[in-house]
Amino acid sequence: MAEPSVEVFHGKTLGNRIMTYVAAARPAFLTASVLPVLVGIAWAWRTGAGTLSLPLALLAVLSIVLIHAGANVINDYFDARNGSDEKNVSRVFPFTGGSRFIQNKVLTEAETGRYGAALLSAGALLGLFLVSQGGWLLLLIGLIGGLIAIFYSAPPCLACRGLGDIAIALDFGLLPVAGTVLLLNGEIPAQAWWLGGIVGVYVAAILWVNSIPDIVADRQAGKLTLPVRFGAQKASWLLAGFFVTGAALILLSPLPVGSRLALLGIVPAAMAVKNAVQGKLTDAIPLTLMTHALVSVCLIVGLVWL
Repeated sequence: MAEPSVEVFHGKTLGNRIMTYVAAARPAFLTASVLPVLVGIAWAWRTGAGTLSLPLALLAVLSIVLIHAGANVINDYFDARNGSDEKNVSRVFPFTGGSRFIQNKVLTEAETGRYGAALLSAGALLGLFLVSQGGWLLLLIGLIGGLIAIFYSAPPCLACRGLGDIAIALDFGLLPVAGTVLLLNGEIPAQAWWLGGIVGVYVAAILWVNSIPDIVADRQAGKLTLPVRFGAQKASWLLAGFFVTGAALILLSPLPVGSRLALLGIVPAAMAVKNAVQGKLTDAIPLTLMTHALVSVCLIVGLVWL
């Protein structure tokens, strides 16, 4: 896939301008936030005897899409300001090194910052409506998630301090699953936390493997992620730890037996680790994305139909 350019995203027509802003939000990666919400919806469907509020479920999906898209754009903004994306000559586009909309002069830093703030604000406003339906605990979950989305990249920059993996596991696993179940069922049973933890581990694996080709640029920019601290070789081996932990959570969880279908994720996970250790990150990264998607879809299928 080619990086964005002013020739493609020229902004001379309204349609092209809309296409530019849609692409700058990196929509192909929004599955990382949509899937945990769908997992939460699946649990709510199962425990609600097949009944739930479809409008609320759809609004929950829209809210997480806006927050995630905003976080993507804000991440581009702050990574441009700290120089890590500019320095990143080892990037594996489109997976690492940012969207390149700033670096390739399609959007300015200021335009990107305003766009990210607008998306986050829209997500927050929709979230406030959902809070009116879900109560104060949902407000707390939303506040924590929103702050993580902002300060993952913004100073003090959680990712820069080696906390990015935990932040991502919370924001794209534990919190959206628990929040969705709370919104639709009015409570958060223990099983919802287990589901969120499982999804969170696998989404953290995506961030981990994506950070490996960025190690040199991140180190130069002072962005001390855990892969930067461990180095590429150790970080590649440690990718296996996420998959082992995820499989263990699936086996140990008090979830219905149908959730064990998610163990099918072992296949692409093993392939991802093998490629990462061999330095084939262009293969390891999409395989890790595939693992997260397969695990999430299997959890949904297992909860709804098995």
